[in-house]
Amino acid sequence: MSLSLVQVCRALAVAGLLETVRRKDLYVVLILMVMMVLGASTFRVFGVRGLEIFIKDVAFLAIGVLSTVLTVLIAARQLPDEVQRRTIYPLLARPITRGQLLIGKWFVAFLTAGTGFLVLTGSAWLLLWVLGIPLKPIFGQYLLLKLMGIGWLCALVVALSVYLTPAANVTLSLILAFGSGLFNRLLLMAHWERGLDALWLNWLFGILPHYDFFDMSQKVVYDWSPIAWWVIGAMGFYAFTSGSLYLLLGWLRFRKQVLG
Repeated sequence: MSLSLVQVCRALAVAGLLETVRRKDLYVVLILMVMMVLGASTFRVFGVRGLEIFIKDVAFLAIGVLSTVLTVLIAARQLPDEVQRRTIYPLLARPITRGQLLIGKWFVAFLTAGTGFLVLTGSAWLLLWVLGIPLKPIFGQYLLLKLMGIGWLCALVVALSVYLTPAANVTLSLILAFGSGLFNRLLLMAHWERGLDALWLNWLFGILPHYDFFDMSQKVVYDWSPIAWWVIGAMGFYAFTSGSLYLLLGWLRFRKQVLG
């Protein structure tokens, strides 16, 4: 009798969180959190008047970089580690399909990376609160959109892990994540120079991953008003459809892949 997808995700999530604790990934995040909070004391000595925007910019830049790197590293090792330790064979010997295993590994990566992101964000909020720097209501939308982006990035990295070696996967994923904003700006500049008839640029812009769309850190830094909720909904639809497509492409390869 086959297990349901919910049962598989729950079992893998528990095992994945225990593995993360064993690997001390979250401990590294906690250490970084403590360092960020202790760093606030240096600003308290000299005062923060006139430096509010700078401090928020540094804090959210650190969150963005650390959470992205953590997400890629966690998602990239989900399937390869199971194959390397040969623990994937007893998993597949149970009534678990490869599709369920792939989705379960995505859920583990999302849960672990999302937890790490919330820990980092909580540390930044604490740092800013200690310094007397408030955050506007758009901070809530930032959290929601960033969690969508982490889920989307996990889907991309997990799918790439069945096509690439772990090292190549991490390298390509980091390039796509950190370079998406630059790539998109270059495409928009080329589109502006060539005019609206450059159809191939439109297709290229639509196909390339857009991880930068999930980043609202600058809006939080400069105290923007909350954006329209339909925009958040549209980004949720984009994250779900494109993330599902990435996992589907990964499953098409994984279902016939010879393990060993």
